[in-house]
Amino acid sequence: MEVKAVAEELTQAQEAEIIEEIEAITNAEMEKIVPQEAEAAKKVETAEEKERRIQAREAEIEAAIRDLGYYLADITKLMGIETSINVMPERYMVYYDFDTKTEGLLIGKHGRTINSLQILAQDYLDKRLHRRMRVMLNVANYRERREETLTRLAKKVARDAVAKGEPQALEAMPSFERKAIHSALVNNKYVKTYSKGRDPHRHIVIEPVKKR
Repeated sequence: MEVKAVAEELTQAQEAEIIEEIEAITNAEMEKIVPQEAEAAKKVETAEEKERRIQAREAEIEAAIRDLGYYLADITKLMGIETSINVMPERYMVYYDFDTKTEGLLIGKHGRTINSLQILAQDYLDKRLHRRMRVMLNVANYRERREETLTRLAKKVARDAVAKGEPQALEAMPSFERKAIHSALVNNKYVKTYSKGRDPHRHIVIEPVKKR
């Protein structure tokens, strides 16, 4: 009853004021909603544009990887090496695995030929993509066998460095082989490793840690 009595006391003027307030609030809320809808549409457009850019970039990367395969095929053909190439792209790296009956010719002495090809391939991809995407060339599991050899070498030279009490320098190596040496000795508390010199003569030094 009390509510009813209060309602009856409202004058027409008061009702009009209340209605105006409600309309004002409603209009204000609508003004907020319209920009929000426009902003949402803008975000959708931005997302679509971003998706197009991503797709274009992916197409560019795929084309560069494919063309590098053709480039390597042409070079090996000029070298007189018959081979097929299996291309295996990953997110930040692409592998080119050669299948040939003359893997020794492709590898070269101490891996110099395949390492030189890898440097050319890396340079090609860097220039095409203007970003760093690592290239790895392999044939007959040479990289795996080479890593095992480097690991054994690292441990042997580390023992020599400790026994002789003086730094031991290794022969010059490409960056990915130097990385294998560093990785092989990263947990060896008796030696430290560091690179010295400039490419193509940059090499690793294995130095015994001085006792405190």
